[in-house]
Amino acid sequence: ETLDDDEEQDGLAALQGMIDSWNTERLYVYQILQETLTLVAAQQTYTMGSGGDLNTTRPVRIDDSCFTRFNSVDFPLRLIDNQAWNAIPYKTVQSNVPMWLYADMQNPLVRLNLYPVPSAAGSAYIQSWKQLQAFTALTDVLVLPPGYKRAIEYSLAEEYGPEFGVEIPQIVQKIAVKARSNIKRINAPQNVMRSEVGYMNRSRFADNIYQG
Repeated sequence: ETLDDDEEQDGLAALQGMIDSWNTERLYVYQILQETLTLVAAQQTYTMGSGGDLNTTRPVRIDDSCFTRFNSVDFPLRLIDNQAWNAIPYKTVQSNVPMWLYADMQNPLVRLNLYPVPSAAGSAYIQSWKQLQAFTALTDVLVLPPGYKRAIEYSLAEEYGPEFGVEIPQIVQKIAVKARSNIKRINAPQNVMRSEVGYMNRSRFADNIYQG
């Protein structure tokens, strides 16, 4: 059926709302983007977003895989939450290598707080979830990774159908679920097997998964 102008705009709004919701789920995010933040000696707080110290699209979330680089050596930069940040009694301590990052997810600019405060110039490599490309008009043509077109089309049917009082056929729902599952499976982080350090040099004993 041909949609009138109001129905087209309602459909576009439903599509935008659906994509915006997907941005909050890690398994819909198909890339963790690494961007370089230039660190200034004695500066603790930096902004990230359009027009910020790190001038980029505001991220949905900062990923716990950031690091700093000083004298060509990389050091992990661990994320901490608001409670841990507030528990630091003396936040102005300086060091060549910041060890912790508290990301205050304000809007429109995210505030990145480093501890200890960098005492020398260097670089921080910020890994973040970026928003999926947005449909701003009915004529937009976007290039998305494989699988997203099908997932968007069938998921939009689920989102938009109820506005017309239409019961979505089960086959459409199944295809939508399958398409979303395929995306999530591809985007799922790969687990890395690791062993306790204390077990690495146990030359006298052999472990047995059946006996402990």
